[in-house]
Amino acid sequence: MKTGAIAAVACTLLVALVALERGIARRDDGTAPVVERLVPGERLAGRTTAAFTLESNGARLSYLRSKGLWRCREAFGAVCEGEKVESFLGSVLETRGVLVCAGDACVERARLSAPEGLRLALHGSKFLSDPDRDTLVELAFAPASDPAGATFAELSGTRRVLAVDHDPRRFLDAEGRPAPLVDTRVLAGCFAPGFAGFERMFVDQGGRSVELASDPPAEPGAERSWALVEAGTRREALIWRVGGYVSLWVRLRWEGLADPKQAAALGLDPPYATITLAPSTGDPFEVRVSPPDAANRIHVWNRATNVVAWVRAELLPELVPEAADFTRVEGGNPWEKWLAPR
Repeated sequence: MKTGAIAAVACTLLVALVALERGIARRDDGTAPVVERLVPGERLAGRTTAAFTLESNGARLSYLRSKGLWRCREAFGAVCEGEKVESFLGSVLETRGVLVCAGDACVERARLSAPEGLRLALHGSKFLSDPDRDTLVELAFAPASDPAGATFAELSGTRRVLAVDHDPRRFLDAEGRPAPLVDTRVLAGCFAPGFAGFERMFVDQGGRSVELASDPPAEPGAERSWALVEAGTRREALIWRVGGYVSLWVRLRWEGLADPKQAAALGLDPPYATITLAPSTGDPFEVRVSPPDAANRIHVWNRATNVVAWVRAELLPELVPEAADFTRVEGGNPWEKWLAPR
């Protein structure tokens, strides 16, 4: 929001506050409001945000960065959408506003301590070991944005209420997920920079083992060819079917999460089937697949990230295919829908 727009919003809010509460003073000397950062730059000088917490209505969510991935502890350690997390944190640190009022009475009238408000805290690398959770800064946001488009916020401990141009709740819609910012892809966190698909894939189920192996292009710009290897026999695999299977794993999204500690009870240890994927970048990893449960679900355990999730049981034949599915010319492609534009 431009500085002039922030000032205009602030003036509107100031007038409204005066009409509601005489105890909150506003500027009346004709000077333009001074725009300032909600979090002064010096408060985080030399420190790195390694975790952050969100708290509202008595519920708290904790997000930590580990080995380059952001995860949500309360969502069984699910991997988050890294770019969205970084964008969210960047927008919070860039939040600006103008001073509305100061003091305990001002904070109370702005309802910054209301349970339905939002408290956002940034933490350092000792979040898990420090009794005070290595808190760098803590911010409070009033329960709802003002109709004029601004939100009341306070850098905790300052007792200064600012009308700011950024309400973080606009970026925290869970959209059916167990927590905001969580990545719903089954293979979230498994695609290293430069990822260009899988070079080898193995399907192991009930004593049978099928390998899909790609061969380098015959010439620059040509497509890779694929072979199916079973019981020592190597046959050509249909590239469009293999492509669909690759796309399935790249695009597959879960519908719910489960606790990895319950892997055995969920039919994942031992599993119904094990899929081993060797990406073009990074190390090979396993995805374990369970048999269908009474709720018509199958659970998948991404061993690379240790995230357990579930998808609809009807996907089992696509996740754990037969060898003939890759070589049969007749019939439709079982993975046609995964090749369709998003």
